[in-house]
Amino acid sequence: MGNIAAMYHYVREKKGWDGIVPMHPHDFEEQLDLISKTHRIISLDEIDKFNSEPWCVLTFDDGTKDQYTFAFDILKKKGIPAYFTIMSGPHITGNIPLVHLVHTVLSFKSDEEIWELLSGMYDTCGVEEESQIYKYEQNKLRRYNKFMLNFKLSVTEATIFLESIFQSLFPDKYKFINDFYISTEEIVEMSQAGMTIGVHAHNHIPYNGDPQEFYDIEIGPCKDWMKSVLGINPIWYTPAFGGGVNQKLMLDKLTPVLVQNGFVGAFSTREGEISDNREFWMDRIDCIRLPPLGTSSYNL
Repeated sequence: MGNIAAMYHYVREKKGWDGIVPMHPHDFEEQLDLISKTHRIISLDEIDKFNSEPWCVLTFDDGTKDQYTFAFDILKKKGIPAYFTIMSGPHITGNIPLVHLVHTVLSFKSDEEIWELLSGMYDTCGVEEESQIYKYEQNKLRRYNKFMLNFKLSVTEATIFLESIFQSLFPDKYKFINDFYISTEEIVEMSQAGMTIGVHAHNHIPYNGDPQEFYDIEIGPCKDWMKSVLGINPIWYTPAFGGGVNQKLMLDKLTPVLVQNGFVGAFSTREGEISDNREFWMDRIDCIRLPPLGTSSYNL
């Protein structure tokens, strides 16, 4: 295998969080050991230096607290660098992105309860067939709920629906944000420990098709916040949802705007390796596709 970037989100035990599929810390540690046998795990800031052996960059999306509590702790212990991207919206506005409202509500309310509410309020025609995009979910109501909340409803409809339930579960939204996301102090600590910190998003929305507008509402605010509050001038970017349904358009149209604003590289969710003479947009491999969890062609 050649050079790779491994993609991570949650690294934690489930412990009641049934709306997410995390990598267990023990599996994460074992995976690092396996990767280290075939690749040199490097800092993202070393990516353009000459490397005489295959390398791997570890990338983390969303900036959730578990990445600090579990992943960062393991990385420190092993002396391994990684690249973490963060969101500014929850810290600045106190708003929780739709994706994390979905994860939270699906974790603490039964699928029967949620489906009863959704089917009583909205048109569910076609959901049974269309929800097959979540065929890995064995519970059919979980498939229906995820499709309704992520695709069938508008962002506004889904947010209003979820926030009403969320508030009943977590009345103190700011305490939830403090518990769920990496804090500014923790980000500084991670940066000082040798981790590369980059921009993920402001409100975690997919690319909207207008490169300058998208930069102004979703990338620029996060970059400016990192620079003013954390003293970090980010030069790496990872978009929410890999850009979403407009990914191909984003990879083409957003690049000049990113370069103009000082970014030197970004990561997509396309699966693949990275050449020594890398392009601006780099592919990644989901951690679940790598040993000890994966049995794909990307066996190390």
